[in-house]
Amino acid sequence: MNTTKLHDVSFQLASEQEKRTHWKNGWRARSYPHYAAILLVALLIPATLRAADKPRVIATTDGEVDDRSSMIRFLLYTCDFDVAGIVEVNSKYQKKGHSAEHWIQEQLDAYAKVLPNLRKHNAAFPDADSLRRVMRVGNENVDDLYVAPPDMQTKDTAGEQLIIDTLLDNDPRPVHVLSWGGANTTASALWKLKTQYPKVKFDYAVSRIRIYCIWYQDGGGEWIQKNIPEAYINEAYQWDNVWDYESYDNARKENKPSANPPFVQEYMKPAWLDANIKQDHGPLGALTPQKYISEGDTPSFLHLVDNGLQAHVDYTLGGWGGRSVYDDPKYPNHISDKKITDDGDRNKMFWRWVPAAQNDFAARMDWCVKDFSEANHPPIVKLRGEPTCDVKPGDTVTLAADASDPDSDQLSCRWWHYADADSANEMLTIANSDSLDDASFVVPNEPGKQIQIILEVTDNGTPTLVSYQRLICNIK
Repeated sequence: MNTTKLHDVSFQLASEQEKRTHWKNGWRARSYPHYAAILLVALLIPATLRAADKPRVIATTDGEVDDRSSMIRFLLYTCDFDVAGIVEVNSKYQKKGHSAEHWIQEQLDAYAKVLPNLRKHNAAFPDADSLRRVMRVGNENVDDLYVAPPDMQTKDTAGEQLIIDTLLDNDPRPVHVLSWGGANTTASALWKLKTQYPKVKFDYAVSRIRIYCIWYQDGGGEWIQKNIPEAYINEAYQWDNVWDYESYDNARKENKPSANPPFVQEYMKPAWLDANIKQDHGPLGALTPQKYISEGDTPSFLHLVDNGLQAHVDYTLGGWGGRSVYDDPKYPNHISDKKITDDGDRNKMFWRWVPAAQNDFAARMDWCVKDFSEANHPPIVKLRGEPTCDVKPGDTVTLAADASDPDSDQLSCRWWHYADADSANEMLTIANSDSLDDASFVVPNEPGKQIQIILEVTDNGTPTLVSYQRLICNIK
């Protein structure tokens, strides 16, 4: 088969023509050759990421109880991404914020205690002091929740300045700004960049920001969408009832069903949380404040986890953090999951990944207390050949990869067609889908469409862990 010719590329958003095609054809008909090239570069990153290759992130949090649970998980993945900032803000749910309670400092103290053991498993975990140095407080003024940045009473916060400085520094990587609470501090930073800095600096800064909002929890997200249309902003909605307070039947209220299927609910219940996180896993897990898994903010950083999907390069590709689409031509860089489903299920784009994500979390928590030989580690997987290709109708595409396991566990694999995330109309049949190097499929007669294939490789350790690769085929 023909393969794409690579060029020296940087992350860029879809062109206006590509977005119009996306909107016109119901959000699925897309062919992004520049995304394909970017994805190829990303997928060739070795399993142990170099610092310059890691996603870069600023987490903003209102300190709600589920944020505190999410932060514990976040800290266990700081070897997978570079933390440029942790900013405390407020929201319509936590109107005054919680920075005065010093809860993040308490978690960092616990993280410091387990850090020596974590580094037995991955030397890239950062010092607790390096995380303390990038902690800031943003706008926690309740009177500013639904006020436009020019009229806010509280301006020029340390959190706002950290966002500005990060977006203007010389590091070329995109900056993923996660809104676990409100986005007013981020909005104020962008407004200041637009009105008080030279245009060339604003253009540089806004080209690098990638905002992931867990709902719009104040007026900031919508203000950015309408007033800074250059900013890439993801408005995530369908995570609710998957990762939130109703993650299993009757969790918060009697006779209130969960959106999760029964097998997913088992990973969210108190028994799972106690056995895998809270009990006998060290001081960090012991700080978990909830009785069951209800981490509404966790999806915002799951795209950044080094699991092989590389979904952080384009939130519309789909992955552990869900899947979004360009949903309104009036706002060319706004994406959301409000209008889409996976197999007709509005929540499946999140829950389909929960078992793998939860097992991975449990393994990370084991790293806090166990030696390398006693714990499990994800398989190492790499496609043979390029992870993007041009194909023609009728071609037979052979699927092959190499895989190994750090713990010498037995591996099994599954190739599957991620039909919800591509534009092909035909559901593909993959022959020998459980063969690592002898699977194949026939390209349908759909020129101009795109096919997305996912490879899952699962070990038989405890807990079972999954690594992935993604193949994108453009039908010519």
